[in-house]
Amino acid sequence: AFLVISDYLYQKASRMKIPLNGAFELSPVCNFSCKMCYVRKTPGQLQQEGKTLIPWQAWLELAGQCREAGTLYLLLTGGEPFLYPGFRSLYEALHKMGFLLSINTNGTLIDEQTVAWLKQFAPYRVNVTLYGTSPDTYRRICGDAGGFTRAMNAILMLKAAGIPVVINASMIPENRDDMEEIIQIGKELSLNTRVSTYMFPPMRREREQQDSRFTPEESARMFLRRCKCQLTEEGYHQFLHSSAVPSAKPERDNWGTGEEYMRCRAGRSTFWINWEGYMTACGMLDFPGRMEPFREPFLDCWLKLTEKVRTTPVLQGCANCTKRDICNVCVAMIYGETGTVDQKAPYLCSMADYILEQIHHELEDTHV
Repeated sequence: AFLVISDYLYQKASRMKIPLNGAFELSPVCNFSCKMCYVRKTPGQLQQEGKTLIPWQAWLELAGQCREAGTLYLLLTGGEPFLYPGFRSLYEALHKMGFLLSINTNGTLIDEQTVAWLKQFAPYRVNVTLYGTSPDTYRRICGDAGGFTRAMNAILMLKAAGIPVVINASMIPENRDDMEEIIQIGKELSLNTRVSTYMFPPMRREREQQDSRFTPEESARMFLRRCKCQLTEEGYHQFLHSSAVPSAKPERDNWGTGEEYMRCRAGRSTFWINWEGYMTACGMLDFPGRMEPFREPFLDCWLKLTEKVRTTPVLQGCANCTKRDICNVCVAMIYGETGTVDQKAPYLCSMADYILEQIHHELEDTHV
């Protein structure tokens, strides 16, 4: 029933151009150095670049404008938001304003005292990223072998306190063998576990030698492994059958004409404001533009942004492709792979081909 109500709210917000859900990316600073992170900096890097963080009081003032425009849900993210100066002051003030607050965190800074504090100002949800199931995996990915124990303790303490928790997992070659165990942890704790087997290129920072993600073929295999692990046997068989014959004409804007527009919630009912103060439809791209809500009224920025989202054509290179239900392509993915919103992305096309090929092999081998 809750999901039905939530979907209704988002659909109505989109129709009425209401910014129902927003993300405040408070800081790029993190205590980890993960190999697949799209944005992270050390305090030293910030100082070297001559950049500073926006004070929490300014975020709070902006939040007031967001609330007046209709924002109900707010995500506080980073970097690691618990490292943001004034985080608790901002969080408590936002909570008292009536926002339904979520937090994206790696969990390693959450101790008993933090859980007791959060219980006083109950969040809507805490999303804890679990990078693996052993100290060794954490050492390889995050550079902190002790992170696993601290993250697991945080998950267990939050759950015990009755605080809603979601486990997020980002799969790369360094933790490929941990995926099933991560999913099993979620099942045993009765927690929603969201596993991503596709990683964006490092879009919002310089590429580094240690950057890590799967090849298209590996990503396809991991995707099917995830489906098989998270679905029931019957559900997986149904998925194989339904995916084996791609849709010829999915229901999209002006299908086949090239006049297609962003159809997700980004820029229609949701927004993202990064640590430098720029507002975009999605945290993974600055298309179709970025606004400056710390310089102009928030509502003016939102109305300009949502109008651009609804009137700027996208994905022309993917028009008429019958495999889009397999690759689940979105504008952010295309933008991350190609730097544009119109070209085909070879990585994504190859991944979709490999998924279909593997599905057909499994159907032939099992005769299901």
